[in-house]
Amino acid sequence: MVGYAGSFGAGLVAQKKGKDLKERFPAFLIRNAIRQGQQSYREATIGQLSQWEDDFGIVGIEPVSEGGVFKGLWNLGEDCGVGFEVYLKEIPITQECVEVCNFFDINPYQLYSEGVVLLMAADAYGLAEQLNAQNIPAAVIGRTHPEKKRVIINDDEERFLEPRKGDSLAEI
Repeated sequence: MVGYAGSFGAGLVAQKKGKDLKERFPAFLIRNAIRQGQQSYREATIGQLSQWEDDFGIVGIEPVSEGGVFKGLWNLGEDCGVGFEVYLKEIPITQECVEVCNFFDINPYQLYSEGVVLLMAADAYGLAEQLNAQNIPAAVIGRTHPEKKRVIINDDEERFLEPRKGDSLAEI
């Protein structure tokens, strides 16, 4: 995964609902949420991928937007015809996004994530290392499964991912 889950959506929420957030959070947290929401790693990542496709065995690319990371994962699994295990705690997310989402009781993993890219690659660790070396935040968040099940793992809890329509942004 390249980028941070929900940051774009949290930035939009912070812009629109900053007055509500000021009741609980300092101004710098709100400014950081807005700034982080404006960062996109999509162009930088996709621009690099064509030269690295063979080096890292990239077999799937899914730009994330509406519906967030969970919808992007579902789409990537469908496009590549595989299942997966994703480790929730490995998904990059900023503290500002967590705070904004908690305040409004929305799921950051189902929140608009413009600028995030999900990739499927044979050498995912090498690809993440290469991207991080170029100041593009990337992390390995899971692995594929030959079975079609799509599982999100959080400590000892496993839950099946289901196709999602809409976005947590609509809940506000």
